[in-house]
Amino acid sequence: MKINDLVIRKKYQGDIVFRVIGKMNDIFILKGEFVRLIADAREDDLEEYIPNKKQNLILPRIKSFDHYVKGKVLHIDGDELYLRRAMEAYSKYKVEAFGYYIKEGDMKYRIKELLIEHNPDILVITGHDSFKSKEDKYKIESYINSKFFVDTVLEARKVRSDKDDLIIIAGACQSYFEELIKAGANFASSPNRNNIHLLDPVIVASFLANSRINEPIDIEYILVNTISKELGGIETHGKARKIYVGGSHYI
Repeated sequence: MKINDLVIRKKYQGDIVFRVIGKMNDIFILKGEFVRLIADAREDDLEEYIPNKKQNLILPRIKSFDHYVKGKVLHIDGDELYLRRAMEAYSKYKVEAFGYYIKEGDMKYRIKELLIEHNPDILVITGHDSFKSKEDKYKIESYINSKFFVDTVLEARKVRSDKDDLIIIAGACQSYFEELIKAGANFASSPNRNNIHLLDPVIVASFLANSRINEPIDIEYILVNTISKELGGIETHGKARKIYVGGSHYI
């Protein structure tokens, strides 16, 4: 095995595709190719991943309307590679998005200035996280980065407190869902403490950016159209607004 190889772990029946990003002694450091997860494994537990056309990712379709002002997204990510992939997906969905790579522990210190600079309709706060399975799932200390996500949500709500004014989507793999919602997130991961796909927050944000502000939003439909189906959320309005010119006629 060498750096940048795509591999799967035999111990877990190849459930996740990883890219080799480093090696320490006999241990290989792995990053999920599609899932927001960092792991490690010995070489005898790894085997080469053979891509299969049937496994190619197909993003869910999202209705996009002409003659609308769509919602604008600020996406803050603790992983530079995942951020690039997220920005590519926003482009495919024709959603205006500003992306920043910021390590999870530094996010709360940058969020105020970025909210003021970009004045987004939707804020995504994500990166890496994990739950220590033998710990109490209702204690913030049981998570690697959930505390940083929660603190960032709290700081964002000091600037924009209205959940309909600023929609917040927060969390990563196995994050502390309940605490993120309590802090002020509209959507968060992960109610079941499972892994999420790296594009799940993008999918939710893009649905909301393209959904009309004065029409009911089917939250269950949005969540079921994520790839992992491991996010949850509260009732929320969309952010797209129709453009009118000369009474009832729109451009």
